[in-house]
Formats: sequence, structure tokens, C-alpha cells
Amino acid sequence: MSLKVWVPAAVLLVAVAGGGAWAFGLLPSPSPCRSGTVEVSVAAQPEIAPALRDVASRFTVERHRVGGRCVRVRVTAVAPAEFAHRPDLRRRTDAWVPESSLWLGIVRDAGDRSVPQGGTSLAVTPVVLATTRPVADEFAADHVAMSWKLLLKPKVNGLGLARKAADPGVGISGMVTMLALDQVGNGTGDVAGDLRKSAPSPADDAAGGAAAVLAGLTAAERFDRPLVVTTEQAAVAYNDAHRPNPVAPIVPDEGTLLLDHPYAVTARDPRHRDAAAAFGDALGTRFARDTLQRAGFRAPDGTFGDAHAREHGVSAAPPKALRFPTRKEIDRALASWKT
Repeated sequence: MSLKVWVPAAVLLVAVAGGGAWAFGLLPSPSPCRSGTVEVSVAAQPEIAPALRDVASRFTVERHRVGGRCVRVRVTAVAPAEFAHRPDLRRRTDAWVPESSLWLGIVRDAGDRSVPQGGTSLAVTPVVLATTRPVADEFAADHVAMSWKLLLKPKVNGLGLARKAADPGVGISGMVTMLALDQVGNGTGDVAGDLRKSAPSPADDAAGGAAAVLAGLTAAERFDRPLVVTTEQAAVAYNDAHRPNPVAPIVPDEGTLLLDHPYAVTARDPRHRDAAAAFGDALGTRFARDTLQRAGFRAPDGTFGDAHAREHGVSAAPPKALRFPTRKEIDRALASWKT
């Protein structure tokens, strides 16, 4: 699959207004659905799918209506590369939530105009470096600069680094890796070859990269320090499932880019489009935002509520941002992975 597609760089981070009244005059109703039901199918990035299911369950129970019919929402976890490769899956889907708006351009570039150019950002998460807590403490004690340039080095302070990132063709976190190295390291050098060797296999990377690279993080060779590129949310989810052996998500000193998780309505018929749009409106409510932040996602403006930031052990403020890349930089960074 080609990732040589350009959309405005701002789609990596899209700020939107909070949810308001339901679109199309839709309001919850306690009365039975005597006129039938509209089934809405949402394909979502695997990391965000559980939180969206919680919102969908509440939305369905409240019996919101379109044209007199109640709306029932089903959220399915689908890796973006799979969605991009399967026209049959796209035809059965009414809305899509990939990890980044860049995926919308990829599918449109392949000829499917049912996918819009942009969507509404539901939540963002920064691409970060991650390592075990003991190694993070060691880096801090040794005053090691937490830079993207660490990925260019096979060793630090004489000890090996077990570096890992996702294939950019599978996960946008991998693409951000190559973009960041191109910006701060004056080219990616030979690091792409090293990262290709350690990248998760396709069989292990069904979710799209960010979560797969954390598998086996504590199993590096005895004298190697693990250093992987993932997302802050994937690290938070990993920590919830691997207590008391957490990983430390670290925003590189130079800054990073954020994945914007757009909600894009793809339904073709008007009834399903209206129903999918109504669910999209529900995803902007306070309940939905709180659900997403509990799952480790930041608000679309890059912030965390103070309580959630303390719970996850991260800063409430938006992370420092890298300069948005040019089209030439994107093409060069992606080509470096392959060559």
C-alpha cells in the first residue's frame, strides 16, 4: 500500500467544538421503537474502539431517533490498513474512526470517494518514546537527553538500545517516527534498516503498530535498554494491563505530532448518514469526552482533565509540537523506510 498521499498537516491535530444538541432535532425518547431500527456500523481504530462502544451502548439505550426509527450503533475494531484494503468492508460501514486523518486521504487517493476528505477529531494522542520505568530513571540519573536522535544510536553510554517502531505502512506512529528523525536528525541514515528488523510482524500487528511495539518490552537482552515508539494512550493502556511493571511514555525534547482520530461518516444512503451523524454528535458530549479520557486519550485540543492526567501519570498540558512536515518531507521519510 502506498502512503504517498498529502493532506494538510493540520489534520494530525484537529480542534473541534464540544458536542451540543443532537443533529437533525434528534432527542432521546423513552418510548418503544415502533417504527423500527436503523443499524449504524462504525469501524474504529482498535485502541479507541472500547471507549466508543461504551458511548454507543449508552446512545442505543437512550433510543435516539432518525425519521421515527431508533438508532442502534455497533462499533467494530478494525485496523486502518485492513479498512483501506477492503472495499467490501467499507461498503458495509457507515462511519470510520482511524488513528489519523491521513488514512482518509490514503483511501481517497486509492479511488474511494465515499470517504470524506476530513472528519471531526474525537480525541488525540501524542506519538511518544517509551521504555521501562527503571530505564527511564537510569536515563534521568545519567542526564540522557530524551531526543528522537536516540533512535539513531545503537548504544547510549556504552550499553545497547533495543529500538523498535511500527512499519509506516501499518501505523501512523511509524510514519511520525521517520518524519521526526528527518526533522531533528538531518536524515534517517541507516536507522530505518535497524527499525525494519525489529518492527512487529504483520501477524502481530493487526491493531496498527502503536500497541504492538509494546509487546515484549521487558524482554530485551540483559544489557540492552528497550526504547520504542508508540502513543501515549497505548502506554496508558499497557500500564493498566501490566501492573506493577509500567512503562514510561516520554515526549521527546524536540516535540512530537498527535494522532487526531477523526470521525468520518461514510454511509451512502441518507437514513444511515443521518443516523451516523447523530452518533457523531453524541461523541462530542461530556460523557463521551470523559469516557475517552479515562481510556487515555486527550481532548481534541491536546489537553487532559487534571484528574485524568494524575490518574495516568502524564501532563495535563498539550505536549510540545514538532513543526508540521512538508509533502516533500513526508515522501522522503516514507521512502527511507523502504530503502
